[in-house]
Amino acid sequence: MSESTLILLWNIPSTIAAALTPKQILTACIPLVFILTAYYLLIFRARMHIIKTKLPKYNTIPSSTVKHIADKDTLRNLSGKIDVAIVGSGIGALSNAVCLSRQGFKVAVFEQNETVGGCTHTFEKEGYEFDVGVHYVGGFGPAVKRMYDELSDGQLKWNKLDYVYDVIYNGKTGERIEVTDNHLLNRKVLTEHFGIDAKSWRLFNRKKFWAKFWSCVVLQLKLWNPIVLRLVWPCIAYPYRYFALRSTTEVLRECGFSAEAIGALTYHYGDHGVPPHRCPFFMTALLDTHYRNGGYFPRGGSRSIAKCLTAAIERRGGHVYALTPVQEILIKHTMFGTKAVGVCIRGIDVMVNKCVVSGAGVLKTFGVDSAGNDQTPLVDFKDGSHQRALLHNKKSYPTLDAVTPCLSNLSLFIGLNRTDKQLNLPAQNIWHLHDWDHESSWKNAMNSSSILDNTADKTPFLFISNESAKDPDFPLKHPGKSTSEVVAMVKYDLFKQWENTSHKLRHADYLEMKDKITESYLEPFYLHFPQARGHVVFTSLGTPLTMNKFLGRKFGEVYSLDHDIARFDGYKVQRALHPQTTIQNLYLTGEDAFVVSVTASMISGYVTAARISWWSFLSIVPMLAWGLPHTMFG
Repeated sequence: MSESTLILLWNIPSTIAAALTPKQILTACIPLVFILTAYYLLIFRARMHIIKTKLPKYNTIPSSTVKHIADKDTLRNLSGKIDVAIVGSGIGALSNAVCLSRQGFKVAVFEQNETVGGCTHTFEKEGYEFDVGVHYVGGFGPAVKRMYDELSDGQLKWNKLDYVYDVIYNGKTGERIEVTDNHLLNRKVLTEHFGIDAKSWRLFNRKKFWAKFWSCVVLQLKLWNPIVLRLVWPCIAYPYRYFALRSTTEVLRECGFSAEAIGALTYHYGDHGVPPHRCPFFMTALLDTHYRNGGYFPRGGSRSIAKCLTAAIERRGGHVYALTPVQEILIKHTMFGTKAVGVCIRGIDVMVNKCVVSGAGVLKTFGVDSAGNDQTPLVDFKDGSHQRALLHNKKSYPTLDAVTPCLSNLSLFIGLNRTDKQLNLPAQNIWHLHDWDHESSWKNAMNSSSILDNTADKTPFLFISNESAKDPDFPLKHPGKSTSEVVAMVKYDLFKQWENTSHKLRHADYLEMKDKITESYLEPFYLHFPQARGHVVFTSLGTPLTMNKFLGRKFGEVYSLDHDIARFDGYKVQRALHPQTTIQNLYLTGEDAFVVSVTASMISGYVTAARISWWSFLSIVPMLAWGLPHTMFG
């Protein structure tokens, strides 16, 4: 920039001031005074609900915090005394509850499971504690750290995984690639291993930027009234589809990557459950830098997330209850349309003063189709018909086909009789891939007709995680022990034959199948950690039916909706998955209303709070306007 240009810019304020009269300057300042006054009142209001006393450490919060149960008298007393009822207690629901509590709303969270937390809860069996859904957390920049601190009142603490936090292993060729928290080094390793040229990387970076940009634009529209989405969509639909929604495989081929390089670059597609040939490119673009600062894990295990957020809600007069399943969201018909007025629990109507928020997912909230697909949604079919109609394909009406449930998984929980240090188990993950050709291995798995087609040598990938090694507090709680987990994706259809049987009372063929899968999955675990052989004293295999029982799923879906291209394409889909539903005072939160991942689900709680309250909107929008792009672009 030349010196004359700098002088011109420097003189602009004085030039404007000289051209205006004092009266005009005063008139121009009046709106600014109003804005500053509004934000002063906003900050004053928020400070009323900031906890100023010194809080106990995260590991002193009792486990009973996430196991409070509401009896019928408690439910009757709550009716009419709470502002917001929240269905489900995943991190999105708890995040939303904290945001609203900080603005002075009285909230009550209702969870159907015996422990609050959704996929962030843990379970104990035979002296071992296992994390269910949180294996590592990324996107951990200053903005995200600030959000977690704000939600937990600074109680939630994090531990960084090892320098090598991921290992890519090709099961067919034996190739092994280490992924570190040094993003440039990872690029260099891939370049040398697959012979990727500089031009391919430049094209990839350019396409990645625009994919992130347009997806960020669309995601930020969820902060605003759906009318804004309707007005803006015609202007952004084409660039959004072109840059963000084309398949990952198509875009990477345009960049000049070989098939093997594409397989390595998309090794962690299990984080969202969609292989690259079906995955919108923006998901891959986000993942490319999501872990650029490494992976993190909550100290005290994933249940610390639920404990810290629950404690923050209760400090502000809110309530969080387990084993309190919502049977129905109560809808009232008015001259202006339908309106959510409360929830029904154990036959008791709990009325609210403000709104109802569902963190149970779109499928459970509104049903799958007009016939219900053999399930009972929380919202009456007739009342939820308009919301479902947004997702109907006219040719196949009434089937809900614009979005579909994602695949389920098989989770092998492993307990060992030695500590991580004794067995030298690193705080990292192993992505044990079938080979670099994800499309072929995925199609073979989807065409399988037997559960035994999902053994370790046939499944598209195995995710092996040393859970206890990631938590420095684990040895204090469980001395002399350690835990690991092996996860694989699987079709729910293969388990339909047992879906109507009772837990722990299933047929011998089911138990025999579990034993064979367990034995199969242990071999890759021993391959990567041979020192663990002979020290495995406990195993338990979780199936899609386990997901149904403990997470309230219908199809064992691990990430709720499938994150394929159709799930993000079109105005109607965006409107149906907007936090503000077509029913007045009924809102959505969680990954269905945003995107998958622990951090994204947490942000969804903020986004939904912004739609519920203008006070929340004014306090949250400035933070997300900076934090969301910072999180997405790194």
